[in-house]
Amino acid sequence: MLFPELEFGVKSCGKYTREDFREILSRIAIDHEFANTGGKTLQLERDEQVDLTSTARNPLAKSLLYHLRTLSTGAINDQFDGVRDQVFEVLRSQRRLPAFVHVAIDLHEWRFYGSADTDHVITTYPALGTNRAFCFATLCIVAPRTRFTLDVVPMDANGFRAKREAVRSLLETAQKHVSIRHVYLDRGFYQVHVVAELERLDVDYIVRARPSSGMEDRLSGHAETVAEEYTMQRNRKPTASRRHGFCGSAPHNRR
Repeated sequence: MLFPELEFGVKSCGKYTREDFREILSRIAIDHEFANTGGKTLQLERDEQVDLTSTARNPLAKSLLYHLRTLSTGAINDQFDGVRDQVFEVLRSQRRLPAFVHVAIDLHEWRFYGSADTDHVITTYPALGTNRAFCFATLCIVAPRTRFTLDVVPMDANGFRAKREAVRSLLETAQKHVSIRHVYLDRGFYQVHVVAELERLDVDYIVRARPSSGMEDRLSGHAETVAEEYTMQRNRKPTASRRHGFCGSAPHNRR
């Protein structure tokens, strides 16, 4: 499912093949390694000569990164979509898709040390020696010990308009593949325009909300469907329960 969809633009005269890049990319994704480490490990397993003391970039990793940089954003997105569509086609054919799934939408900022003019790089709070970061939003299917990334949206800003459009795009894509029971969002998405978009899409959602008069007014407007107090407890002994003030908003079909 994965390999047929991956293309790197490798020329026939190149030192490394498409198969080499597939293998190293799969390895570093599964093992959560850097390309340099993955390249050295792969070549050692092939009994190829590798200088472990060298501080220079591994040639296989260097070639992989070079070819990835030549790909357009559209080409990368098309490959991601191709793999995802293949996965769901197989799941449907084997009747492995659940009737409903829970999904989580997250905003990510990966620190960046290059030019501020780079695509999808935003200015953010200073940390780790930079105030720049790659910004993107993800939608993942979540279950116990399982997290499957269904869609990714790169972002050129992280204001309410960008978040609203990201939420819309992610959910519309997800609804083409699965039936959603609940959408979970962090407090960064608790903004009027984002919440309005969630309601327009008619999804059940849970979002962490900062206590405020506006939030209290919104909850009181849905008093029949929103629990302002709830009980948390463990299913296994020892069991401890405690009443808490509600700090989320899910105005549809709350139980």
